Amino acid sequence: MSRVTDRHKADDEDVAQLKFGASFTDGETQMLSISEVRLLLDGIERSAEENGKAAPDTAVYNKTKDYVNTFARFRDNDLAEAVRGGLPAPDFHEYESVQLMNLCPMEAEEAKALVPSLKMDDETLQQHLSELTNARKGQQNMA
Repeated sequence: MSRVTDRHKADDEDVAQLKFGASFTDGETQMLSISEVRLLLDGIERSAEENGKAAPDTAVYNKTKDYVNTFARFRDNDLAEAVRGGLPAPDFHEYESVQLMNLCPMEAEEAKALVPSLKMDDETLQQHLSELTNARKGQQNMA
C-alpha cells in the first residue's frame, strides 16, 4: 500500500533538526534510554512479586525484556540516573542524551555521525563521551 503525501508540504518530523511529532512535544512524554526501560520493567516485576501477582507474561513483554537485557548499557538505577544527569540539558536535547546513553560512542566524530543533531564542538562533546565511557567501565569493574 502506498502513502499519498503532499510533496510541497514541509516535513513534520526530522530528528537531525530535533523536530519531533506531536506525541513527543506534548510536554508529558519522556524519552527513555534502553537502560531506563530495563529498570522500569524490573520495577514492574518487583511490584507484581511484592503484591503476590504474576509478572506480565506476553510475547511482546518477554521479547522487550530480552531486548533490553541484551542492549542496556547501564544496569544500575543510580548509575543510569547519574549518566542522564551528567548529560546536562543546556548541552543536549533529551533525544540526544538518550541516544548517547544507548549507543555510547567513543569518539566525537562517531557520535555526530550517529546523532546528526549534535552541533557542539568536538572537544566539549569528547569530554561528555569520556564521562560516559568512564561510567560504563566503572560499572564493569564493579560486576
